[in-house]
Order: sequence, then C-alpha cells, then structure tokens
Amino acid sequence: MKKIFAIILGLAVLLCAASVTAEGTQEKVTLGTVSINGAFTLQCGLPEGYKPTPVSVTTDQVIAVIRSEDPAAPVMMLSVAYDEKYYDVDRLNDLDQEALEELEQTFIVNDPGVEITYGETGYGTLLLIARHETDELDYVSFFSIYKGYCVEFVLAPSETAEDRNLTEDQLKVSVAILTDLDFIPAGTVVNSTAAVASLKFITNLTDYNPETNTVKATVMHGVPLPEAQVEALKVGDRLTAGQLFDEEITSLEKTEEGDILINGETELRKFGDEYHIYTYELEYLEPYVTLSLKVPDTLEILDGIDKESGEPLEEPVKYTVEEFRAMLAAETYPDFATDNTWVTFGDNGEMILVEREYSPAQ
Repeated sequence: MKKIFAIILGLAVLLCAASVTAEGTQEKVTLGTVSINGAFTLQCGLPEGYKPTPVSVTTDQVIAVIRSEDPAAPVMMLSVAYDEKYYDVDRLNDLDQEALEELEQTFIVNDPGVEITYGETGYGTLLLIARHETDELDYVSFFSIYKGYCVEFVLAPSETAEDRNLTEDQLKVSVAILTDLDFIPAGTVVNSTAAVASLKFITNLTDYNPETNTVKATVMHGVPLPEAQVEALKVGDRLTAGQLFDEEITSLEKTEEGDILINGETELRKFGDEYHIYTYELEYLEPYVTLSLKVPDTLEILDGIDKESGEPLEEPVKYTVEEFRAMLAAETYPDFATDNTWVTFGDNGEMILVEREYSPAQ
C-alpha cells in the first residue's frame, strides 16, 4: 500500500478512454479496469490540462501517473491494487477503529511526523488522508478501499517545481478528483456515447431486450504501444500490454516493413508512431466502453455470414431492422457477439451501420 513511489518506477497504468457522463456533469476519464474478485472500472473527472499517461496494467493492479501540461504543476499518482487482507471489505467505512489504527501505522512507520485526518468522497466513501511534510518535499496520500482493492492517490510537487511544498489550493485538486471518483462494477452498462461518436469499432452486441429495444454494445479496441517502448524490446524481456497480454520474448525479428515479429507468431505492426499487437493475423482487442443502445429503425445491417450455416457469403445480405432485432433476440449461432462485427456510430453515439464479416476464428 505504502510503496506507491517504488511501484510507479516498475509497474504501471492503462486504459485512458475519455467519456462524458449525464448532461451538465464534468467530462470523465477511465483510468483503468481491474479484474480480480469482481472487476470494476475506475473513472474520474480530471482538472483542465491534466492527462493520465498509459504504460501498463495487470489483472489485479492499475497505476496511473497523471500530469499537467504545465511542467511545474503537481504530479498525481493513482494506485489500485488488490489486497487479500481486505478481501471481504466493501469500503473503508466497514473497518472498525482497531483496524483503522492498524492501517494508520502503515503510514506512520516510515514517517512518524505524518499528519493523518479523514474525509470522504462525494459518494460517502471514507478517505484516510496522510500529509507528509519533509525538508525535501511535501506529498499527500489519500487512501481508501473498494471491494478488497486498496486505492491510493498521491499528490506530490513536480520534480521541476522550485517550491517543493504543496499549497492548500493544490490539495483541493486531489480532493475534487476523489469526490468525483466512480467505481463502476463489472458488467455495468454505462452510457458514454461521446467516446464512440462518429467512429467505427468492432463491437460485440448481446443481451437484446425487446421490451426496451436496447442492446448491450461492448466496444472493443486494440492496445497501442508507444514506438520507443517497442523498439527498445529485446530477447529476454516480457511484453505486457493492456489488461491481460503478457508474453516473454524468446525471439525477435524486425521485418522490412518496420513491423516486429516476436516468438514467430506475435506481430507488432507499426501504425504511425505506435504499434498494435496481432496474433495469427488477428489484432489483440480489449473492451473499450460498454453501452446500452437503442436499435433504431434507420439502422442499416450488412451481413457477410449465412445465418443458417455460418459459412461466408460472396456478397453481404442486407437485413431489415425487424429481421435484425429477431436475430438478436434469438441469440442463435452465428450471433453478433463476435470480434468480426463492426458498428459505425453517428454524431451522437447512435448506431447507424452494423457490418458482420466472416472469420474462421469466430
């Protein structure tokens, strides 16, 4: 819990997808998704000019470094890590006084002069606030627990700042973020249509509800890797990316096209100044955002698969919206919950075109 500065150096962050909540609220950023003992997504509104830096993520930990465009502004670091000790703790509020005092000791042991107070998020979740003031620098840890995960948010002066002390106004930045922190349980459908508006994504369509005429749309995307990170890889390294991708590099070969072949079957294809992961000619995909969407009467459907045999068609069939709704409701093979279904979204995030392609891996 208290090792966030050391952890920042060796582990890391991921999934930074912008999204907009209900009308009138602040734009939020998805900081990460964790998946041990009931996955959840972490979202919060960031101050103007601040952006999270994507590096990596594991299945039970997310670490985000959040920096401002102003190099002298404080740096924010977020650590979310599962702790078996708190496996049955839903929120920090559930700890009794003895357990809270034991937790406080983990902050005091390395800094006897730390000042510990308590606050809460806008959703009523208790926060332990540990303010460290040393001759070298000030920093503040905001700590909480959610469903067995230790959530620690640290605010520290920028390494380029002349004044290594934090002002009260700067502390309010962290408090505002934590007040706006959302823990979205796994499987929860969120309406963040701004994240997909006017774009085209591979999208898995499931759980059609005829009564509401809505479908669960799990939008998928590839995991971009920074150019410098990929081109520094060598045999013996581990390539970790996104939520689950983890592969030890036993062989590495650079192609004439500028791509990189790892272990004879994993290909890192270059697009501009970043790389994407491909295995067996298919891009490695992860969930980007999950939406609950209406199936509009104006929706166009082009299907390249024979719905009876599952075989490819020479020319795609154009279905009516009524036929498409019936297919969604039936959930028969081949369904639309595959990574070869493309959805084009309109200006407001509504579905305007569904195209399903044949894939031997479906």
